[in-house]
Amino acid sequence: MTFYEKYKQLQNEAFLTKLLTDTVYSTMCLENQEVSKPKVNKIVLSALKEQQLKGFQFLPNQVSK
Repeated sequence: MTFYEKYKQLQNEAFLTKLLTDTVYSTMCLENQEVSKPKVNKIVLSALKEQQLKGFQFLPNQVSK
């Protein structure tokens, strides 16, 4: 069983983005770093986009361009 077969929700880009945003936001709150959740979401989206442009696939069903 592959990782993506075991955790099928991670194939959903919206779920993955929300998971990463919530994790980063929570970690920053624990470290007393005041950053708004929308700003964290924007940073997560830009990091995902940057990695996708470099050819890294976050989701197994995506095709590199």
